[in-house]
Amino acid sequence: MDNINDVKEKLDQLDRDGYLLIEGALTPDETEHVRQRINYARQQGWEEGLNSVGNMWFDTLLDREPETYQSLVGHPNIRPYLEGMMGKQCQLRSFRAHINPGPYLQEWHLDFYGYWHEKREAKKHRYAVSTVSFNSTFYFQDNKPGSGHLKFVKGGHLSEPEHLYPLDRPKFESWCEAQEHDILHPKAGDCVIFINHMPHQGAKERDDMERSNVVCHYQVTPMHDAVSYVSSPRGYVGTFPFVK
Repeated sequence: MDNINDVKEKLDQLDRDGYLLIEGALTPDETEHVRQRINYARQQGWEEGLNSVGNMWFDTLLDREPETYQSLVGHPNIRPYLEGMMGKQCQLRSFRAHINPGPYLQEWHLDFYGYWHEKREAKKHRYAVSTVSFNSTFYFQDNKPGSGHLKFVKGGHLSEPEHLYPLDRPKFESWCEAQEHDILHPKAGDCVIFINHMPHQGAKERDDMERSNVVCHYQVTPMHDAVSYVSSPRGYVGTFPFVK
């Protein structure tokens, strides 16, 4: 565990750059075990689909095999950074594994497309708040130069991208491509934490490379489980009466 000064420095780095690479977040045994279980999920046909850019995704693995995947949620080696950013308000929004079985060049995208829109909308209402979300992506193979990478628009969390509202995808992707980039090459067992409204793109540079990862999306939710309240919450979906 890093000492408190190291954690503060890395939180400052995450705030400044929009992302943080945690090397060796998982042990070699943890890494290999999860890698094998993701491959097993593919063998069982548990994927939701395979999209046009070569991304196969799995949304049910945490429910199917909590004994394998639960430890990745708030993993001890990334907890100081998630907790340092969000505290008790850190809520798991979704858990998704990916395999890239063939050629893979992800489209430029944001995970939290609505961030800038919601930030503006919140200002229209007296007590509404805008929120932020983070993601932790665990890697299970070496994405070394010539094999694979994760690319960010440099400083892309600090200002609104062009061509986003309404989304004009060709123009948005051209805009992202024309910006200055930060390129990471995470290795097996590494974890990248980043702010979810930051434009990014994953890729394989070698089509025959085995590539898989697990993504945990976290959102800041003020009404967390430990809030003192007279009644219990009803849940999530269907409890927002003014969402159409």
